[in-house]
Amino acid sequence: MNKLLAGLCLVAAGIAPMAAMAQSKDPARARLEAEITAADARLFGGLNARDIGPMKEGFSPRLEFYHDRSGLTGYADNIAIFEKNFRAPNRIRREAMPETVEIFPAGPDHAMHIGKHRFCNKPSETAPEECAVYRFAMVWERDGGQWKLLRVLSYDH
Repeated sequence: MNKLLAGLCLVAAGIAPMAAMAQSKDPARARLEAEITAADARLFGGLNARDIGPMKEGFSPRLEFYHDRSGLTGYADNIAIFEKNFRAPNRIRREAMPETVEIFPAGPDHAMHIGKHRFCNKPSETAPEECAVYRFAMVWERDGGQWKLLRVLSYDH
């Protein structure tokens, strides 16, 4: 009986802090996380659908995109790269990995978005799809009521 009671106490001790954290989550923080997650889904929905429109709207005109292999590119460079990729026969898609994501406020009109995502490439109709997981750190900026991607660090390729 003492072992059972001790076990229940350990379980309760582990659950109580998690429940308290879930209940004490700031509503503004939860709203920010939902907004950034939605903005991310719109932006990368464009990538997955090969639709440049959501990407043009989702990138800030002041975008700075730092890639660990190709270096720094801006808004116009990224739009041109994606337009070229969308005309190519290969199919690239991005899968969010929400279990890896952290979102933090950075003042009233910015948010930091850090995590991992999976990119898959299908080089042709007959080729098998190849996927890999990469890391990112992004800064979003609220511009006219809409979240736009301002800075990107894309790494661990």
